Amino acid sequence: MNIILIEDEAIAMRMLRKLLLALDRNLVILAELDSVADSKKWFAENKGLQVDVVFSDIQLTDGLSFEIFESMDIQLPIIFTTAYNEYAIRAFKVNGVDYLLKPINEVEVQAALNKLSQTKSLFSKNQLFEIQQLMQSFQPIQPSVAPSFLAYQKEKIIPVRSESIAWVRIENQVLTVMLLNGQKLHLEETMDSVEKRLPKAEYFKINRQYIVSRKSIVEAEFYFNNRLSLKLNPIAAETVVVSRERVSLFRNWLQGIV
Repeated sequence: MNIILIEDEAIAMRMLRKLLLALDRNLVILAELDSVADSKKWFAENKGLQVDVVFSDIQLTDGLSFEIFESMDIQLPIIFTTAYNEYAIRAFKVNGVDYLLKPINEVEVQAALNKLSQTKSLFSKNQLFEIQQLMQSFQPIQPSVAPSFLAYQKEKIIPVRSESIAWVRIENQVLTVMLLNGQKLHLEETMDSVEKRLPKAEYFKINRQYIVSRKSIVEAEFYFNNRLSLKLNPIAAETVVVSRERVSLFRNWLQGIV
């Protein structure tokens, strides 16, 4: 199977390539393209090559990947990779074309390839029309409202916005939140409730006591028993350690692939 990859994020490109080759070493990746312009140029110069499927991100550095398929006579199955919500994603289920929601995994890639194999005989020239319809209905995701928490200090109630939190610590059932400006407050919530409401892309629970924000991490060091110790800003009064069972997930989270 000959494949084209269109993706402008280097980490996402490497991950997709790795997943595809792990599933089938006989797959041939004909090209790895990172922009609308480069993709148009490649397809124009390689019209004679057999391409079985294109894996394509939606938003590229110089525009939407739909522009590639709208402006050129490219009749190929396309599996979109996207970070958009389910409402936008459902629009892709129009003509046997699948999608992968970032961050992607091996199971999803295999399922997409299986679907491609099952529906390939049904694929037709209607795809460009379907893509044009999709472009007309496509709307960027509106950012959701960031969660806020209420801290209590004597007789004051202080609203705490999630983006201002550096790290959260629990000890003896007392939940302490350290803000990026160095202010320390206490929340009358459970660790679980705070973890569920914080954006997972920006906050990670490294052990039973700590949740840290991406912004607060200065560096990580190897620690005994295959753990990691973190240097945080603002600093914590104790050594902050990523538990051994969460080190792998933590490293992936830092790279933005979890």
